[in-house]
Amino acid sequence: MKALDGFDGGIFNVRFEPSGREARIVENSTLMDAVEQAMLPLGRSCDGVSLCGYCRVRVVAGAENLSPVTQGERDILKGLRANDAERLACCARIQGPVTVTTSYW
Repeated sequence: MKALDGFDGGIFNVRFEPSGREARIVENSTLMDAVEQAMLPLGRSCDGVSLCGYCRVRVVAGAENLSPVTQGERDILKGLRANDAERLACCARIQGPVTVTTSYW
C-alpha cells in the first residue's frame, strides 16, 4: 500500500471476485496497486504504462468510484473490443470501494 505520510484522502476496499480477496488501498492508487497488495496474478507486459492491455479487468460494482477513462486507455480498450464494464488496472485510479473480476481469479 502507498505510504500515508501527509495523506488527507481515504482508504477504500477493493474486492476481487470470484476469489473473495480484498485489499484496503489508498485513494488514487491504481487497481494494479490493489491487485499487487492482494497478491493476485494479473498479466502485464508494458510495466503499467497502458500499452499492452493485459491488465484488463471487469468492474462488477463501483465503476463510479474509479477515475474517468483516459483517451489512451480508451484506445487500448477499443482495440481489445472491450465492453463498457472493462478497465485497465494500470490506469484506473481508486476513488471509492470497487469490486472487480477476471476469468482467472
